[in-house]
Amino acid sequence: MNFENLLNNFDMGVCVDQLQREALVDLVLLFVEIDGVVEDKEMEYTFEWVSSLKWKGEVSPVDYVKSMSISARDAIETDRIEEFISHRCKHIIDSPAKALAVELAKGVSLSDGHLDPKEEKAIKYLEQVL
Repeated sequence: MNFENLLNNFDMGVCVDQLQREALVDLVLLFVEIDGVVEDKEMEYTFEWVSSLKWKGEVSPVDYVKSMSISARDAIETDRIEEFISHRCKHIIDSPAKALAVELAKGVSLSDGHLDPKEEKAIKYLEQVL
């Protein structure tokens, strides 16, 4: 499934609250960034996608993505990927959202047709934590 289709198929009906929604977005951003190759088209589409969500956060969706992209990049650069995942997974509480988190991580990671070792390790950890 390509990146655009993956995010279009993100079913907001499985997210029971804003924290869970944000945690899923955070994980998507981590997996966009984790292999070190972020295409402008991916980020542009991510901004549009998040802006289209039923957003009830204190900051705008676009500002949220900018902020969390920096946090995700920092976690990757400082080798705190598992900590980032663990923290976000605390907010993913229902079974459909947990399954969706894994599906999104795998889909984003494979969207370029290649599974990087960092992506593979992070997906395995995500599955353990959830």
